[in-house]
Amino acid sequence: MTEAETKKAMRMIVLTASFGGLSYLSINNGLLLAYFSYLNVPSATILLLLALMPLAQFVFVLPFSFLADIFGKKIIGNFGLIFSLFGYVLLIVASILPENFYIWIIGTGIVLFGIGSAMTLGNWFALLHPIIPEKIRGRFFGRLRLTWQSIGIVLTLLFIYTLEQFPSLGIYQAVLIIISIFMAVRIFFYQQIPELDKPVPPKESFLKTLMNVIAIPDYISFCSYCFLLTFFTAACPQIFNLIEKDVLSFSKTEIVFIGNLLIVGALAGFVLGGRMVDKLGTKYVFMFCHLGFGAILILFLLRSLFPGEIIVFVGILTLLFGLVQAASGIAMTSETLVLIPQENKSLATGLWFTLYSGGAGLSGILSSKALELNLINPEWSLLGLQMSSYDGLLLMFGTMVLLMTVTLGLIPSVIKKTPAAWIPQST
Repeated sequence: MTEAETKKAMRMIVLTASFGGLSYLSINNGLLLAYFSYLNVPSATILLLLALMPLAQFVFVLPFSFLADIFGKKIIGNFGLIFSLFGYVLLIVASILPENFYIWIIGTGIVLFGIGSAMTLGNWFALLHPIIPEKIRGRFFGRLRLTWQSIGIVLTLLFIYTLEQFPSLGIYQAVLIIISIFMAVRIFFYQQIPELDKPVPPKESFLKTLMNVIAIPDYISFCSYCFLLTFFTAACPQIFNLIEKDVLSFSKTEIVFIGNLLIVGALAGFVLGGRMVDKLGTKYVFMFCHLGFGAILILFLLRSLFPGEIIVFVGILTLLFGLVQAASGIAMTSETLVLIPQENKSLATGLWFTLYSGGAGLSGILSSKALELNLINPEWSLLGLQMSSYDGLLLMFGTMVLLMTVTLGLIPSVIKKTPAAWIPQST
């Protein structure tokens, strides 16, 4: 590709992500949670519903990634965009159905959205891999996420203002319709991204090819690390939202506003994470993330000690969580792109995305079941402070993510092998 062609392709990548990103943001920024709450869906069920997307990705990423290497990444990706759009539209349709049906329709919509995401995102990085020059990948992916999430924040703030002025089911439906239109427009820009790696007929079976990918030096250990880190952190934004809703009694618009602070923090995290990866390497970034996640989750438990307005403290912690989460995402992406081989790129990135999504899905589902089965005492105390069952989940996740620093030895740290001696090393 010429320099001009590369720049055009990079613009199309940014536009594709920008028009599709709002649908993914709605999972974590509280928008869908507020919508489901308006429909009187129970809190534990909401947590379960939001976990269905990563669970669907976990199940379907690998087979569709294998098919992408055979039939073409764009072909599988196009079907994925259509599936995602149809699934999101079902969320709107559910609101006009009788109460005994709409939870099932919502669940079906989120599953279809997740399947579509698996078809598209499972080979997304493999599609971009030969387009983005290696020397700028960390910065590019940081700026890419900075751009589409900035657009998402602006639009969500506009939605919040509208919902604050006109809190009705019709406005929620209108917001979801706008997001669906954006998803439809995304399909056009996706067509403009070149597919430089042409599909090749399979030389081996799916299982044999998968075994070859697993045999990539240090790759499966790195993917396992990503699974664990995601498992202990992915459900936390939704748990924050439920604490705000059920414990702190924030309004729906306040919940969505604070949810967007997660994205604001992510904007800084993408820039900071990209620069740290390019200059220091991934292990330093992951060490920073472990300490950051642990500190934020523990401080969330101590929120009642904050002398000012509680909403301010919760907002700050949410913003910081977004920063740390984004930095870890940049480090994961950058390390993955270095480790994957020239052959079977989609399946290789699909394996990483499968374990990443599996961690996110299990995080939400097991948290939901723990709440539903009352496995955590709904009223307990810590240092004389009154805690809820949601706080019990945060305490467990915060403790585990700190203990997980010993798993840094699973990271090969191909990028800038400069970790300090006190950081656990791979053998």
